[in-house]
Amino acid sequence: MLVSVYPPEGSYQERYYLIDQLRDLGYTQDAFGKRTIEMTLPELQQTFINLEYQKECALEN
Repeated sequence: MLVSVYPPEGSYQERYYLIDQLRDLGYTQDAFGKRTIEMTLPELQQTFINLEYQKECALEN
């Protein structure tokens, strides 16, 4: 049985989409110096969610 060692193509697209979105928000690395290009998809997703939340909270105040 052959098993693919590559993640599904969609995850690559989502990863680079999030990297672009974060860059547009001015975010290129975390507080420890880890660049977005080095982050995993779940890290990118959580970072994007956190930044969007912070942005919404700032607009409400």
